[in-house]
Amino acid sequence: MRTRTPIILLIILLLLIGGIYFLSKYQEKKKAGENLLVKLEHEVHRVELIRKDGADLVFKKEAGRWMMEKPKKVPADGYVLGRIADEVKELHYRRLVDEAPQDLKKYGLKDPKAILKVWERGNPSPVVIKVGDKNPLNFNRYAQLEGDNRVVLLSSLFTDLLLKAPSQYRDKKIARFDESRVDRIEVSGKSSYVLVKKGEDWWLERPVKSMADNYKCEDLLYTLTGTDAKFFVKDEAEEKDIKEYGLDKPELVIKIHIQGKKEPLVLKMSKKGDKYYLLKGNSIVEVDSSLYDTFAKEPKDLREKKLVKFYSFDVKGFSWKRGKEIFEARKKAKEWESLKPFKGVLDSEKVDGFLRTIEDLQAEDFVDSPSGFKPQVVVNFKLDKKTVTVEFGEMDGKLVGRMKGLGYLLKFDKKLSDVFPEDVKSWKKKKKEEK
Repeated sequence: MRTRTPIILLIILLLLIGGIYFLSKYQEKKKAGENLLVKLEHEVHRVELIRKDGADLVFKKEAGRWMMEKPKKVPADGYVLGRIADEVKELHYRRLVDEAPQDLKKYGLKDPKAILKVWERGNPSPVVIKVGDKNPLNFNRYAQLEGDNRVVLLSSLFTDLLLKAPSQYRDKKIARFDESRVDRIEVSGKSSYVLVKKGEDWWLERPVKSMADNYKCEDLLYTLTGTDAKFFVKDEAEEKDIKEYGLDKPELVIKIHIQGKKEPLVLKMSKKGDKYYLLKGNSIVEVDSSLYDTFAKEPKDLREKKLVKFYSFDVKGFSWKRGKEIFEARKKAKEWESLKPFKGVLDSEKVDGFLRTIEDLQAEDFVDSPSGFKPQVVVNFKLDKKTVTVEFGEMDGKLVGRMKGLGYLLKFDKKLSDVFPEDVKSWKKKKKEEK
């Protein structure tokens, strides 16, 4: 009897757990069905808004992207249209107001603020929802589904989407492209430069040939794709409009070359008063000053100021030639050891300090086309898959250096003696004193 009792209790417990589980599922299902006004099975591909203010709008989804068909054929704001489509696919009302209304006028539904029509794929008949006045107790609005006599309250989070200013339904991004596919940037006007991408790195091609700062070049593109139009000035600008906003003689002309595109994306910018205007095709928009400031950089500001593009901890070994001195070191396990001109363990702190100094060197200026430069120290840094050779010297009492092959020098606020030891034997690891 004693052995049966725990088994019976276990069975009862399992039955209780099962009952609670199925009850909760039933309640979830019941709750999901409560206050359900619209339930669609397929994707919404067309939306129409007929509005009391006369600002009627029509949208259509083409190739996965929402387009405005009326009042203008322009790209639509995918976020706003996506929210409308998602909400209406399974639309719940907040409260049932009137099951058999005798007077729709008191709800603002006789002459509604907006009539929403949505089409789901595969169904030629739209779902039609009338949206009326606000409930005086909150911001929710009265609504009625065509074919359903009831008056209900819909959340203001949904109804506000249907009553925006027409321009707020437009795609405000001034440019959409895959930044990783851009291989050339040309800027002319107040600032002039050409950037070219080779492999993973950006290079300044004009006005001088130089390595470019990858981060700053990518920032140009991300700023461009992240910029919204503040105001749509003219969609079909005429010559007089272009002149009015100074875009016939732009302060900046930006050309973005994208792989797979025959023609570059061309943008023209000008400033009028404290406002900035952009011409794309024959459309004029007002934009934030940050876009102008980002592209109106001096070429010097886009140059790579770091001497090397590797991290000190990636170095597996290095060697240098300084006059007649040849020094070679390698990393073995966690220690550095010298191979030339002597063999022995090195002080890791001193070696790591030297490598971090090399890693952190940032130019304060550049020496372009240096004539007669003869390096005083040539260093080879061995990484996992390559060797990087760097040449060092001094000019006007300051350290200069470059990766071998570059046609210019980087100038640093240091001296050779600030980087290299006077005597490499000072790097030897000192033996612990015997107790």
